Amino acid sequence: MKISKVNQYSVFLINEPGSLAKFANMLFGAGFDICGLSSDVKYEAAVVKFVLSGIEHESHEVLNLMTRGGYTAVRTEALSVEVESRPGIMADLGVVLSRSGINITTIFGSAFKGLPSRIFIVVDDIDKAIKVLNKEFDSKKISN
Repeated sequence: MKISKVNQYSVFLINEPGSLAKFANMLFGAGFDICGLSSDVKYEAAVVKFVLSGIEHESHEVLNLMTRGGYTAVRTEALSVEVESRPGIMADLGVVLSRSGINITTIFGSAFKGLPSRIFIVVDDIDKAIKVLNKEFDSKKISN
């Protein structure tokens, strides 16, 4: 299991065809690539949460780009957890964190049989979550 801190960005988009494509192309044109994406649509608006990969970036650069593009956005510190793909891995992550009193506020990712999986997690105590997940990994309870 590999755990690292990443920035999750949340941006508000109009819920209409092409909004996400326009936004993603703006990021790509500036050298950023989306490696994780989640959205929640409510009526005319969507909240899109994403994590970037590719070039190294500072959060203020990303937020400034979005502001210049006319978007309202916020940054939240998150965890990127790379795990083996196996049945129950998402449930195991939730159980391990809840046992330690850590609340998950956002989670998204993928798990495909036979391929490494990446899960993005926003929690209420990121440093405690890292310690708990590393302890579980060391004792082979989550992943090998």
